[in-house]
Amino acid sequence: MSARFKNLLFLLLSAVLTYLIHDEMVRWMDGKQVVAFEMLKTEAATNALLSSAEWQQPDANSLTKVDKLRQNTYWDFLYILGYTFTLFFFARTLLGSSHKRLKTMALLLVVAGLSDAIENVLLLQILDGSRGFFPAAMYGFAWLKFGALGVFLGWVGVEVVRGK
Repeated sequence: MSARFKNLLFLLLSAVLTYLIHDEMVRWMDGKQVVAFEMLKTEAATNALLSSAEWQQPDANSLTKVDKLRQNTYWDFLYILGYTFTLFFFARTLLGSSHKRLKTMALLLVVAGLSDAIENVLLLQILDGSRGFFPAAMYGFAWLKFGALGVFLGWVGVEVVRGK
């Protein structure tokens, strides 16, 4: 079995896993609402949102938006694995398994994944009532995650245009 075929197979498997996890996450809460929450960088803004009637009002299943965000966050831990593997095998498929900068590029995915996981832990702390520096730290790790993913995708794009 060729390396290219293996990369394509792992890309397909990880993409399907990521899609299924994302589908479950969206069942709990829309991604735009999650990102908007992650971008609250102050304790006051976080307190205002979490204490609002919209976030405290139970739905037909007796779940508040706080409950839904918590469930979405638990699923996000699995989603981190899915999207980092998908992006890694996407890069390997496009650039080839022996690309000289692939390992360095993969470190950006590790940074993004770890930042996302730390962001999730901070988010859960906030939902459990801890505030203080947690919103600002969550905001910082969210930007680190998005920044690392942006640099990774940009770098892959540059390498593809340059011809590997």
